[in-house]
Amino acid sequence: MSRRWLAALAAILTAGCSSVTGLTSAHTIAAAGCPRPDGVMLVIGAHRDVPAPSLNPSQDPRVACLVTAAIMDKEQVWIVVAAGQPKLVPLQLMNGTGSLAEQDSPWVSQDLQRVEAAVAAARPDSAGADDLAALAVASDAARAAGAPHAWLVLLDSGLDDRGALDFTVPGVLAAVPSEVVGQLRGDGELPSLRGFTVVLAGLGYTSPPQVLPSAKWRGNITASWVAVTTAAGARVEVIPVPVQGPPVRTDEPVKQVPVPAEQPVTPVTGRTFVLAGESAARFMPDSTAFADPAAAARALARFARWLAADPARHAWLVGTTADVGPMVGQVRLSVLRADRVRAELVALGASFVQISVKGVGSDFPQFKPDRSPSGTLLAGPATLNRSVRITLSGPASASSG
Repeated sequence: MSRRWLAALAAILTAGCSSVTGLTSAHTIAAAGCPRPDGVMLVIGAHRDVPAPSLNPSQDPRVACLVTAAIMDKEQVWIVVAAGQPKLVPLQLMNGTGSLAEQDSPWVSQDLQRVEAAVAAARPDSAGADDLAALAVASDAARAAGAPHAWLVLLDSGLDDRGALDFTVPGVLAAVPSEVVGQLRGDGELPSLRGFTVVLAGLGYTSPPQVLPSAKWRGNITASWVAVTTAAGARVEVIPVPVQGPPVRTDEPVKQVPVPAEQPVTPVTGRTFVLAGESAARFMPDSTAFADPAAAARALARFARWLAADPARHAWLVGTTADVGPMVGQVRLSVLRADRVRAELVALGASFVQISVKGVGSDFPQFKPDRSPSGTLLAGPATLNRSVRITLSGPASASSG
């Protein structure tokens, strides 16, 4: 956290503020320690399956601090509802007059309360959620209003269910952030955020019935949004607070985002287990390196123990890749990935002779097309195509003799 935020937080805590209503009593102190935004655009997730938006999510006062500073400086404050078709919500603020010495007058508190009430009352008028499109709407509106350096504050889970960054597409949630950026840039879908500061709050946090992503996947969601907004030209700050609570009441539906299961597998003879981009033993793009070596070792240990329990058991490993580069290179990489898994299994106690490997590149029946019509690599499908598939054979129960 930067020193400017620390100064504001210390002042707010000294004033005993635990809500926006309480914050208004210390707005002069808070605004003095906050950044001085050239306007604030609140991009809010007022839709199903996420906690209702708030100016101080989980009692973190930084967003309210920014809004207070903007009001005191008589800068503009806007709201964009991040629905499937984002909409700009006009705000009628008093924007009081007077010198800085007079700015502890009630209009500052009243304007802050007006913003808080507008956030609480906002509702979508279209199905779905599209935070990326909402940020584009926000940036366009800010520029049109003469605030090309405004702060855009995203108060949402970031789990778009449509548009260019659609997390309902299998594999996107687990995709490498650089590939997410590459997809958006390749298809011309990156918004223009140059000159703006983007604040990301509440990413990855949901309300039922949407499954809450684990800390690992929330981290990847955040990393993807940081990468995307940075690539779009913004300066980015993250407020990593755990946002909880019920969603707003609305009849507009949203789609469920598939969250990868993280339960350990049980090796069974005759079955094929896929270690793809959503698994613990997932590979980095164009590499034989595991994204998380410790997690990969834990996942593979179960297979190693199963093999070690009976020398008659066997594992057939087939490496696969995304459709990147010539097929000869894909096959070579896929063999190396299968070899990498075999080496790990042997290190964990299996016998080398129990394991057979081959690589097929992107030529396998379960391949998911991972190129857009323009030829851009699609991050989600590519994540799932990058795998090692383990088929087990041999006695179901370990032999005793």
